[in-house]
Amino acid sequence: MPQTFICTCKGWVVLFCLLLSVKQVRAQHIPTINGKVVNKFTEEPLPYATVYWKVTGNGVMTDSAGNFQLARSSRKNDTLIVRYVGYEVKALPLEAINITPLIIPLEAAVKIGVEVRAKMDKGLVWWRQIVAHKEENSPAHYQSYYAELYNKLEIDLSNINRQRWEKSRLLKPYSFVNKQMDTTSEQKPFLPVFLSESVSDYYAAGTPPVIREEIRALNNSGIKNESVMQYLGGINQKINSYQNSLYIFGREFISPLSSVGDHYYHYKGLDTILQHGEQYYHLAFTPKRAGENLFAGDCWIQASTWAIQKISMSVAGPVDINFVKRLDIIQEFAQYKTKEWVVTKDRFIVELAPMGNDKTTFIGRKTTLYDHIKTNEYFITAKLNANRKKEEVVIPDSALSAGKGYLEAHRPETLTSNEVRAITLIDTLKSLPSFQRLSNTITFIVDGHIKLGKVEIGPWYKWISRNRVEGPRLRFDLGTTAEFSRNWRLHGYLAYGTKDQSLKGGMAVTYTWPRDNGWQMTAFYKDDLDNNQRGFNGEEVSLDNIFGQLVRRRGIPQKFMREATASVSATKQFPQEFSLQGTLSRSCYNTFDPLPPHKLFLSEEKGKVVNTEMQFKFRYAPGEKEVRTFRKIKHVKSNLPVTEITYAFAPTGLFDSKYQYQKVNFSVRQQFPLPGWGKVNYMVYAGKIFTDRLPFMLLQMHPGNETYYYNKEAFSLMNKYEFFSDRYAGINIEHNFNGKLLHLLPFMRKTGVRQFWNVKSVIGDLSNANRVYNHMEFAGYGMRSLKGNLYTEVGTGFDNIFRFFRVDAVWRLYQQPTSAHSSDFGVFGSFRLQF
Repeated sequence: MPQTFICTCKGWVVLFCLLLSVKQVRAQHIPTINGKVVNKFTEEPLPYATVYWKVTGNGVMTDSAGNFQLARSSRKNDTLIVRYVGYEVKALPLEAINITPLIIPLEAAVKIGVEVRAKMDKGLVWWRQIVAHKEENSPAHYQSYYAELYNKLEIDLSNINRQRWEKSRLLKPYSFVNKQMDTTSEQKPFLPVFLSESVSDYYAAGTPPVIREEIRALNNSGIKNESVMQYLGGINQKINSYQNSLYIFGREFISPLSSVGDHYYHYKGLDTILQHGEQYYHLAFTPKRAGENLFAGDCWIQASTWAIQKISMSVAGPVDINFVKRLDIIQEFAQYKTKEWVVTKDRFIVELAPMGNDKTTFIGRKTTLYDHIKTNEYFITAKLNANRKKEEVVIPDSALSAGKGYLEAHRPETLTSNEVRAITLIDTLKSLPSFQRLSNTITFIVDGHIKLGKVEIGPWYKWISRNRVEGPRLRFDLGTTAEFSRNWRLHGYLAYGTKDQSLKGGMAVTYTWPRDNGWQMTAFYKDDLDNNQRGFNGEEVSLDNIFGQLVRRRGIPQKFMREATASVSATKQFPQEFSLQGTLSRSCYNTFDPLPPHKLFLSEEKGKVVNTEMQFKFRYAPGEKEVRTFRKIKHVKSNLPVTEITYAFAPTGLFDSKYQYQKVNFSVRQQFPLPGWGKVNYMVYAGKIFTDRLPFMLLQMHPGNETYYYNKEAFSLMNKYEFFSDRYAGINIEHNFNGKLLHLLPFMRKTGVRQFWNVKSVIGDLSNANRVYNHMEFAGYGMRSLKGNLYTEVGTGFDNIFRFFRVDAVWRLYQQPTSAHSSDFGVFGSFRLQF
């Protein structure tokens, strides 16, 4: 018996081993599928998503990068199910997974206002711990910082109607572009049209920070403007999700990590994951109320430190920001030196729908990767000491010439097929004559100019106009383009009035020194009617256009002077964000009824009022950035005050000048956010003219407005040439609430309308000698002095009506009698493109 039992046992052991080996061999031949689960819109990987077969039940969880590996189902009719909290469940039949690489996009489905039934959800407890540890975990408390940045910007056209494209005669020449569309989503194919990449060394220190970025390599499709290229790097990376408020496109959003986040968000604890011996919490957040500038999304929290490892924030529902159909922000963090946390990845994705949500949209994807991070080291300070201003971008010639090859060798992540197509598409289109003609046509309609090689004509809206003195007015402008010279800019125009049969015109020559040394010289001559509604600091609305007479207020006589001015100016932009400008000008004035005749100021019967002036202007604009185009400079203001001081003097007898005086003007203007309550703009100004017996055209004319179009620099209910001073001081304030007050009405939250209030006030006076010399209260017109009284206008209204329009209701407060052509109340309109 024992021997029989032993033999029987040995047989069972051998059989078991044979079966086990067969199972292992079979397992080695079971096919597997490899894939990645991502967010459909942002293309970000979704970690720890559940992937399983519906019939067999076998499944796995994606890793921290969204990747998974799963054995194929043994059933022919099985379905692959993908689940992730806050996203629509995805079901894929077997035939749909035979794609390499297998990318599974999930659509976000986080609902606004998730009801939390428990007295205190664990998510709220987690959020409180995050806030309690913000100070040590927020990655912005180091003294100095360095990182190697890789920046990638892709722009796509989405929601394209392919059939309409193929039938359009305008777009038919570009039918080959249809083949470049990504059709992985048949409902909304998109076309990659632009890709920019850069690798740079990024240095920062201080509060407010001093920043320096040295771009090693830059490769883009079509953009050659250096000012624009600066924004393709990392200099404008300003988002820190730990801050209470985030400013996106100039609009304030309350962060889910805000110290008062529980007033705005529901927090929901979702899951707990153990990875590499460290525990992580999965927290979701959704807005409590629709229509406010809030996010929906989720984040992963390291349990031991309560630091954010990754956060994804999406704009949810209707918010107070124009044209943005969808917006996502993703940030990833990592521990540095065991205690500090630093940002390792930034992703910003926005879909703009300027023509409507159901029309073609633009998707911009900006990705920034941070590597080789260093903090509080000497070499960072040494680099920043080379800065000429607080924020500086250095783009050497080698960055452009060697950009493509350098990026091929140092790119930290491979390009997708869409990105590869985008690299060459724009350059291919620009080489086509038909595309150049289409581009020129669009530029002509929007910008107003027609480019003809080295010269351009326009703008078209100034070709014909009309006024009381000239009758129908014809005008022709001619200027040079960048093809003529990038340093020289020549521009001139001729105008002719059919009623006065007089030829007018002007010309200007500008030279900008190369290599950005800050010098610019301009020579200018103009002999024409004064067609501008004069304001401060060159902020003027010209009526010399086809629309000028359409917006003029009725019943107010139009007033003109003819000015013949020749000037030469030199401007120096210094590295410390201030500039100096010196100008020498000679002007001759000739007035028309109903203004006082210029002959009142002449000792002879014939002649004109002649004046020569030397002016020096100091401007200090900390934090301000410039975007330079060939024709103009766009100032991108910071939240710091901009100060301007102007001193001018006129020596007697220089170039036949008859007057001697000194002028001093001072102004400070600033815009700054008021957290939770919108934005404030203000300007404070003052000035004095040291002389007596000066004609009115050389005094300070307080800016009036004789149109229905609102001018932020002018007094809306003050007429042009109504008030003059030789000493004055004033203040302009505007507070835009955005949608703060109107959102109290639920039906107004989806309109996007914003409310504001403003006040403009000035006090001024004229010396007795100047009042007598200028015949103040002149019987034919009523030109006046403020006589030391305060003139005030207060207003309120609604902005962003239908996304473009603004309506102002303005009241005039002035204790003196109203002139014959003035009113104490008015309604004004304006329009602008804004987010």
